[in-house]
Amino acid sequence: MLHIIRIDLFKMRLNILLQSLAGLGTALCFSSSSIFIRYGLETIPSPLIGVTIGMVFCTFAYGLILLVRFREQIKEEKKISYSRQGIFLLFFGGIFLGFGTLSRWVAIDLAPIAIVIGLSGLTVPVVLLLSPIFIGRSLENVTMRLWLGAGLVIIGASLITFSR
Repeated sequence: MLHIIRIDLFKMRLNILLQSLAGLGTALCFSSSSIFIRYGLETIPSPLIGVTIGMVFCTFAYGLILLVRFREQIKEEKKISYSRQGIFLLFFGGIFLGFGTLSRWVAIDLAPIAIVIGLSGLTVPVVLLLSPIFIGRSLENVTMRLWLGAGLVIIGASLITFSR
């Protein structure tokens, strides 16, 4: 019995580690991309042109990944139908993502990268506030500990932004 509990605890910790690695990978990619964007915009006259170049490349890369994954799926998985609501929400999310990405590129063009990244940290309290409203508390469990962390993010973003 103790052996089973240890295995379950190990699986739970491994799951938390994998989730953390995905989040850290996201942070690493977004933060390092800001440096490339900043120096790339020195030779491109407009953030809109720059973000378009980046999005076209991403679209092709995502398309290739999707094509490879689709070929490997079994026939039953290929027959899954998608709900209109799900497609609508993803479309709507894509619009916000597109405007957010463009805004980020414009901000990187106009302001120091540290300030842009610091202000980007404010997404944490916004997500904590809006996610239970839009997707429900059962899917997004916002605890006092998360709010405490969000408060620290707000303090950090304020220090970075206003300490110039």
